[in-house]
Amino acid sequence: MTFSPYSKQSQLGSKRKKTNRNFSPAVKQAIFERDGYKCVKCGKGIIESVPHHITYKSQGGTGEKRNGVTVCRACHDWSHGLKIGPYHEPAHLGRKWFESWRERRLDQDGNYL
Repeated sequence: MTFSPYSKQSQLGSKRKKTNRNFSPAVKQAIFERDGYKCVKCGKGIIESVPHHITYKSQGGTGEKRNGVTVCRACHDWSHGLKIGPYHEPAHLGRKWFESWRERRLDQDGNYL
C-alpha cells in the first residue's frame, strides 16, 4: 500500500459536472443538415465524418451545434493551420475564418440567421 499525503477528495477531484465536448449523433446530423452536407468554406460534397469544432475542444469548445461546422479534409487541415486554404489563403488564417463565419452566419442556437 502506498501512502499519499493528499486527501481522498483532492485525489478524486472536484464534483463539477463535466461539459460534453463531443458532438452527439443528433447534433452531428443537425450540423450536416444545416450545412447541406457540403463544406461551408469551399462547397465540396466530400466531407469529414465528424464536424469541425470551431472553438477547439482543448480550448473549452463544446459539442453544441453552434460550435460545429461541416468541412472537407483540405479545409479542416487549413482550419488547424496545417496547409494553405482552398483559395490560397495563408495557413494561419483558417481558424479565424471559421470563427468569423460562425459570428456572421449563425444565431445562438447554431441555426442560420
